[in-house]
Amino acid sequence: MSNVLVEKIIAAIEQGKVRGFDEIKEIDGERFFFQYALKKKNGLYNAYIFHIMEKKIEIIEDYGVEDIKQFTNISDALNYFKSLDINVQKFSGIKGVLPI
Repeated sequence: MSNVLVEKIIAAIEQGKVRGFDEIKEIDGERFFFQYALKKKNGLYNAYIFHIMEKKIEIIEDYGVEDIKQFTNISDALNYFKSLDINVQKFSGIKGVLPI
């Protein structure tokens, strides 16, 4: 893992910026849209994960699964993503509507 890249991500999050990314994963022959984000708010780090089956995206309210976990330090938040095999080096600025 590139320490310089991760340090830049951490610096942006410490400044209150949201960092994350989205991707499509195939699971059991079905395509899923995943979105990940991390934001510092009121001294806590909010780790956000959202996913939905791609063919159900038009009815996001019924089929989308959203999970937000809070951590007291950024290392725990980053390790949470890593424990789920999410590459935090892919985190970058999010364009459009922010998930958190």
